Amino acid sequence: MHNRIKLSVVILIALLSFNSAAAQGNLGQAGASFLQIAVDPRGAALGGANTASVQGAAALYWNPGAIAGTENMDVLFAYTDWVLDTKIAYGGIVKNFRGLGSFGFSVTSLYMDKMEITTPFASEGTGLYYEAGDIALGLSYARRMTDKFSFGATVKYIHEYIWNETASQIAFDVGSIYETGFHNLRIGMSVHNISGTLKFSGDDIDDRIAEEEAIGDDANPRIERFTPEFRLPQVFHLGIAFDPLTFSDSRLTVMADADVPNDNKRRLITAMEFSFKELAFLRGSYRINYDTDDFAFGAGIKLPLMGVNSRVDYSYSSHGVLGDIHRFAIGLAL
Repeated sequence: MHNRIKLSVVILIALLSFNSAAAQGNLGQAGASFLQIAVDPRGAALGGANTASVQGAAALYWNPGAIAGTENMDVLFAYTDWVLDTKIAYGGIVKNFRGLGSFGFSVTSLYMDKMEITTPFASEGTGLYYEAGDIALGLSYARRMTDKFSFGATVKYIHEYIWNETASQIAFDVGSIYETGFHNLRIGMSVHNISGTLKFSGDDIDDRIAEEEAIGDDANPRIERFTPEFRLPQVFHLGIAFDPLTFSDSRLTVMADADVPNDNKRRLITAMEFSFKELAFLRGSYRINYDTDDFAFGAGIKLPLMGVNSRVDYSYSSHGVLGDIHRFAIGLAL
């Protein structure tokens, strides 16, 4: 076990170093940015500092290694009213098969209302409409390697579309949780969106390329600009969570996460969650080195009914000039 922990630490340091180097000179150059938007209210209220404390179906998004702690089955449905009239819907389900481990499936969708097409000759609209959006489908597996250490992975299908153009890619997430047993101290690690690049294709792009090729210039640089490739937003998360105060079936959990994305600077998040008898929850966070969003807070309540632990969560986060974001979720634990 000691050798496994040492190996894990070495891997973490290597990943952190790799991501730190990759981030230099690549600011804002990743595509499929919807993969970095928090999908559930608890995670958003904690600012994303829940790599070491996430549980149930939400862990499919934050840390696949954490789904190993699911007792039986957990289901989550979440909705976010995102910026500029876009919406985010998330659904996840986790099932623990005793002796085999935990399996999960998740769907994340960013979508918008149809927009009317305009042209230089029809600035008021052509009467035709187009759609744009993103979707990620994930299949996850995790299990307890020991009584303290859990490891998991997710394979994701990512698809983006706008009008007649689409881009698709396969990506992987990996994550782990180590429980020390000291004041419920947990250490979590995850790496998201390990993959190749995205590249849009479609009739409109093909038509423009054909037009440029017809000009007769064999080395036309405009053709390359029609089909650029984009990296996925790979992010390394390292987090801790512990309970400094526990009293009368209530607790205070303190969390901190360090994030290293491949297209931005290093970031730090601190957060706290107060639980009253594991029935009512208050949460808050502050994020450092983020461009627009800094603080967030939220609340949740559990309602045990007929053997099913239902829960309702809400979060509010400030995104500066982009406005305020509200998230809602309903979860069921069997």
